[in-house]
Amino acid sequence: MIRILIWILSQPLLWAVAGVIVGPYFFFNGFRWLQRQRLIADTPRSSIRSAALGMVELSGKAVGPYTLVAPLSQTDCLYYRVVIESNPRGDLHSNIKELSAPFFLDDGTGKVLIFPQGAELHMPPTSDRAEYGKLAATLAGYSAGTPEFAQEYAVRPGDNIFVMGMLRENPWCKKDPIKECTELSRIGPGFVSEAEADLIRREANPYLSFKLPAGATIDSEDVFDLHPAVIIMKDRNPLFISAGSQREVVAKLKFKSLLYIWGGAAAALWGLWQIIHYVQISDLLQGNS
Repeated sequence: MIRILIWILSQPLLWAVAGVIVGPYFFFNGFRWLQRQRLIADTPRSSIRSAALGMVELSGKAVGPYTLVAPLSQTDCLYYRVVIESNPRGDLHSNIKELSAPFFLDDGTGKVLIFPQGAELHMPPTSDRAEYGKLAATLAGYSAGTPEFAQEYAVRPGDNIFVMGMLRENPWCKKDPIKECTELSRIGPGFVSEAEADLIRREANPYLSFKLPAGATIDSEDVFDLHPAVIIMKDRNPLFISAGSQREVVAKLKFKSLLYIWGGAAAALWGLWQIIHYVQISDLLQGNS
């Protein structure tokens, strides 16, 4: 089997077909990254105090009134996303789990509330490993023993981040007495309450005594308005959160877009040339016979 596999992989025609199929995908994806790079480069940067409604670019520190526990790294965070890839039935399947406590950006001039669900994250993973059984049961719902590859991304208190998104009026600027009727009710668009964050922390550490506080509350003199007048969140416009600066993000997206565009075009043209060359040789051999 190994010899057969090596022989198949050594065939130029196989790589030619792959280039013709994959090349256009990378080519058109490159223009998508180029469009995103230009959007970030053209959006004016501002401070939170002077930001107007609309697309904004902000930089500062992530802060919040209390924290969650990230399920893989077991670290305190304001927001986490776990991406799980599994192959339970022979086809690759992805599952995403994300939770957020009230998550604010503080740039020194003020604070703004961010709802990060569905955002594009450009940051290194806090955990990156294969998981079995437990993660399947708790996060993805797969059968125990199913091998999975999991990546966790988390925004922790004090992290320096860059955010680009739509600053809009907050539809949840007033507490809903029906939807937020208990201590475990989600806040506004879906922020985890302090009581639910406490339960998540105790599930992660079952040895905590219920007579003692779990420690989810951040000891801070800052006052956080959980129902502010404005919020940044994903709607028809993208929400972009990065651990790098605006300049670093633009440089990376520019390099990535050029690599995809030129690499995809080169792969497609090379594959097409190889296929035409193979067909010409086949016709020549048939003509001689």
